Amino acid sequence: MLIVADPEIAGVVEAFEALGDLRLVPGRQWDKSVVIDADVLLVRSTTRIDRELLEGSRVAFVGTATSGVDHVDQGYLTSRGIAFASAAGGNAAAVADYVISAVIAWSEQRELSLKGLSAGVIGCGRIGSRVVQRLAALGLECREHDPPLSETDGSARYRTLEEALQADIVTVHTPLTCEGRHATWGLLNAQRLQLLKQDALLINTARGGIVDEKALTLWLQQHPEGAAAVDCWGNEPFIDEHLLRQVSWGTAHIAGYTEDAKQAATEMLLQALCAHLNVQALPVRSRAVDARVPPAIEIGGDVDDSHALRAAVFRCYDVRVDSRALKALSGLPPARLAKAFDGLRAGYRGRRAFSAYRVGLGRNRADLARMLSGLGFQVADRDEAHA
Repeated sequence: MLIVADPEIAGVVEAFEALGDLRLVPGRQWDKSVVIDADVLLVRSTTRIDRELLEGSRVAFVGTATSGVDHVDQGYLTSRGIAFASAAGGNAAAVADYVISAVIAWSEQRELSLKGLSAGVIGCGRIGSRVVQRLAALGLECREHDPPLSETDGSARYRTLEEALQADIVTVHTPLTCEGRHATWGLLNAQRLQLLKQDALLINTARGGIVDEKALTLWLQQHPEGAAAVDCWGNEPFIDEHLLRQVSWGTAHIAGYTEDAKQAATEMLLQALCAHLNVQALPVRSRAVDARVPPAIEIGGDVDDSHALRAAVFRCYDVRVDSRALKALSGLPPARLAKAFDGLRAGYRGRRAFSAYRVGLGRNRADLARMLSGLGFQVADRDEAHA
């Protein structure tokens, strides 16, 4: 059995080499000649899976190590009887970490207290629901908008899109869909962006096509008090440099890139392929992520809650660092910028989830402990944190 895989899938060799012959091909280099003799394809969002690529091949299983699946023509796979699996939800915690870092960076820049502010969460599935929980832990009022879920469970908690867009913070977590009553392509167009508060923060960690990038660039030019954190771009890796210069924080589609999330995605694909082959699920032989325990974070008793919260979040993940790396590429010719964008993703440094860190607190820090726990941190007294 020939397995063709993207080498950027974490631990792909250790996970899949025992199942067949493994051939590694960078995701943007795939063509018909790469897949024609393959039985199994393991991809990321950089590879488009459709009729043009697969016609005439013997591929029987496609797995993507991503939550988003808009790069896969699932209708075509179904018509050919090709099994499909994704890593849906595997990066939920990682994306939520990213959102919290962006929110904390924004609040620090504006010298704002988050408590009592509002957040519009557009898309409340595996990722969006995790974001809601974390923002609520920081004291924000969350306005959830998700028409498909609203129709399914009939909950009164869901708000209109207009209500969500009029929040202080708006964060997008929908899939990218082009058809149907709830299509999300161009969901945040010029007209809807005008509903944002003049000083709002817009975060997009979903897909580039959901937000009209030219309209967002114009909105940011017209509203200097407004801010945006953009991780997903239209036409990647040929990103819109004009928008890159306008956003407060721009990153190279790495919001879900914790080592924990990457390992989870690989394990999800391994389990799915083993089930497809009707063989016993194999353990992933490399568990280096679990073996590397980050050092504990100790919060001194003289640090107030807001500064302690900021220190803990930025100790784990500081969105400003990744933004500086991407913004430094501004001005490059388009082809070089595209290559450098992919390079930032391929060479992305190791990053752990909030949940991998233990935070040591002194006594009488119940409010801070609740917030940190709500963000996913392990919270203990200082002696326990160093045990």
